[in-house]
Formats: sequence, C-alpha cells, structure tokens
Amino acid sequence: MKYVKDYQISLTTMGIEAVYHPEYNSRIYDVNGMYYTGRTNQELLDQACELRCTDYNGRINAVRKAFSYDKKTPLVICPIEMIYAIPTKSPKDYDCKWIFPDHIEKLLRKAKHPQILFKNGLTMEINCSYNTFKKQQERARNSLIHFFILVRERSTYRIK
Repeated sequence: MKYVKDYQISLTTMGIEAVYHPEYNSRIYDVNGMYYTGRTNQELLDQACELRCTDYNGRINAVRKAFSYDKKTPLVICPIEMIYAIPTKSPKDYDCKWIFPDHIEKLLRKAKHPQILFKNGLTMEINCSYNTFKKQQERARNSLIHFFILVRERSTYRIK
C-alpha cells in the first residue's frame, strides 16, 4: 500500500472507502494496487467529475430525474469513458464506500457483510446487504446505459 497525494479516479479505479487515520482519509482499490490519500471520498468524486467538465451534484440530479433513484443514487462520472460508481450507503455517511462495478469478478456472500472479489484478486468488504448491492448494480447499469445512449444520439444528431 502506498500514499498518493494526487490520485485521480480513472478507468483503473475499483473502489474507494474512508479510513480512520490521522494522515489519510481514503483507501483506494485500483487495478494497479491499493493506495491511500489525504483526500476524502467526496473530494475524489468531485474532482473526477470536474476533470470531465461536469460536477457531482449535476450528475446525481440527472440520474435522479431520469430514474427517480432518490436514495443511494449511482454516480455516472463519464458515460463516454463508462466510469460509474455505486454507493453502499448514503453518500452523506462517513463510511459510505463507492464501488466501480466493471471491476467486480464476483460478489461473495459472507456471514456479516458481503465481500467483493475484484478481477485483480483484491477483496473489499461492503457495508450493505447482498440484495441491496445487487439492486445497486442494476441501477448503476441502467443509469450508465441511459446516458451512454443519450451521448451517442446527440453526437450523431443531424438537422433535417
């Protein structure tokens, strides 16, 4: 595990979670390993949206308007790059974890909490039920596909 001051969410990000540590605020699960940063989960998500010329609240509001997902709303960071994330709890909760579902190999049922097995072999315990997470995955996929199709339609729109 390594400290990274300026980590940026990208196609290699698999999950982020808050940590209780005097120097670090977030643990990042990445295809290339596990990292720590002084930034909070919210700061990482805000920056990811801003780097793509949008903002977190706008993305959340767009999904809510399209689907009425008022709680634990999936975040479509970039429909073109297909970067999106699922919250395990209310994003206002300190211990909300964000999962980037394209990297999930398998969702494992465990005694207390489900565990995600990522494609690179790392595992992450999640703080919601198995069924809740499955529902969140479906919502996230619906959201991503919806906005991906909108972007494609707009990029090929022709005035008659």
